[in-house]
Amino acid sequence: MNGGDQLVPGLDYAKNLRPIDPHAAQMPWMAGLLPCLYVPIAARDSRAIKTYVGEICAELTPRSQCKALLVEAYEPEKPDVRLPIWHLPVAAVLHNPQQVWVNVNYSGYRKAYIRAFPDVDLTDFVIDHVMNRRVARLKGFKYLRVVPVARTVNSSHGSLSEKWAVEYHSSPRMVEINRASKAVVQYADLSDIVKMINMEGGGSLMEIVNEAQKLVDLPDEK
Repeated sequence: MNGGDQLVPGLDYAKNLRPIDPHAAQMPWMAGLLPCLYVPIAARDSRAIKTYVGEICAELTPRSQCKALLVEAYEPEKPDVRLPIWHLPVAAVLHNPQQVWVNVNYSGYRKAYIRAFPDVDLTDFVIDHVMNRRVARLKGFKYLRVVPVARTVNSSHGSLSEKWAVEYHSSPRMVEINRASKAVVQYADLSDIVKMINMEGGGSLMEIVNEAQKLVDLPDEK
C-alpha cells in the first residue's frame, strides 16, 4: 500500500517535536505503529529532508554535490516505553541523531558512511539502503537513508521480496497511485524496522517480521 494522502485521524501534527508528513503518515498508522515509530527512510528531494527529517549539516561527497548528505535529525516523538522495542539498545538506530542519506543513484554510499562515522566498526556489516533502490525510483524518491546491516540480515532481505516489491510498484494501478501521491517522505514499515535493528531469526523473513510485531505492540491491558 502507498503512503496515501488521507490525514490520520486523531494525530495532532502540530504537537509533535519533529514535523510529520501528513500525506505519508497513513501507512505506518494503518500498520498499527505509534508516532514514536514513524521513522523516515526515503525523501522526494533535499527540501523534504530539511522539512521532515533534519538539517543537512555536511556533504559527504567532496567531488560532487548532493550525492551523500549527513543529516542532523530533528528530535523525534518521545519513545513510548510500554513498547518492548524501546528496551532494546539496537533500537537507537531508528532515530539516530546523525544520519546518512544518499542519492538513489549514488554508488559510493559505503565510503560516504565511513566518512561520516570513521570510528564505527563495519567489519561484519554492509551499508544498505533501508528502502530498495528500484522501488524508490518507481515511487519517485530521490534520497534514501542508509544504515549498517549485518551480512546475515541483509541476505534475509533477499531478492525474492525485492522482486515482489518491484513488480507490485510497476503495476499500472500502483504507478498511478505513486504518481498522484502528495507524500514527500516515506516512513518505515515493520519489515524496514526489522532490517534496521538487525533482527535475525531461524525462520523466513515473514516469520521474523511476525515475531517483531510483538516488539511494537502495546501490552494487553488487564
